[in-house]
Amino acid sequence: MSGIKALEEVIMVIGSKGSDGGYSVLTPHGLVHVPGNNPLMREAYAALVKANVKVQEIAQQQRAA
Repeated sequence: MSGIKALEEVIMVIGSKGSDGGYSVLTPHGLVHVPGNNPLMREAYAALVKANVKVQEIAQQQRAA
């Protein structure tokens, strides 16, 4: 995936939603730019968004308890 190792921890993904302009991915080893037309990046970004939503749901449940 364009210089990002499969097991590398992704800290933050910066990009425009729905854009083909590419993404900047912050990892513990620095900033990596990934072209927006990379299908693996789109898949990884979608998984990251889904995981973030789940974390937010869990946090809200914990606060309510």
